[in-house]
Amino acid sequence: MSYLRQVFMLLSTLIVCLTGCSGSNECNSVQTQANAPSEDGFTGYVVERKDNSILVVDPAYEDFSANGGGSRYYPAKWFSNSPDPQIGSYVEVWTDGGPENQPYPGQARAEKIAVSCPVAPDGAHMTDADAIRSGLLSSDAENIRVPVIEDKRFDADSGAWTLLIRDAMTANEGQAVHVTVKEEEQVGKQGGE
Repeated sequence: MSYLRQVFMLLSTLIVCLTGCSGSNECNSVQTQANAPSEDGFTGYVVERKDNSILVVDPAYEDFSANGGGSRYYPAKWFSNSPDPQIGSYVEVWTDGGPENQPYPGQARAEKIAVSCPVAPDGAHMTDADAIRSGLLSSDAENIRVPVIEDKRFDADSGAWTLLIRDAMTANEGQAVHVTVKEEEQVGKQGGE
């Protein structure tokens, strides 16, 4: 029975990866392909959706403290024209070259989006994208305005994911929140959409 369950989960993950990442979005089989930003690409996690727009936050912060700014500035942008990527997906987005609105988080129109295929580590039934989606929708993260996914780890012994989430709006003052997601807490694909 255990072997059949593993085969079923592997096939389910493969089907989700192939169908969920098809269409106008590419699915990279290895996350590092999307992690290496190319010219004009914006990388990060999809942390919120509104209609056909996604909020993407890059977990790699910039330090502007030498110029009197904050020591932790997380690039974040709303991208319109983005119907497919789900909350929790790691993406690279290229814009159409149109003007970008600069209030934080910025705003731009997406022309192309590359989506990294979600990963389910050994012993996990949920993918990293599922765990992030569940963590962002948990009560532990409800007061975070612009979530930054700083870290994600799966512990096979406990069957739980631990996410380290910080609010980009208060990154210099606020502490990171540790959110635990048990495998059975998985939420729907779009988090209630």
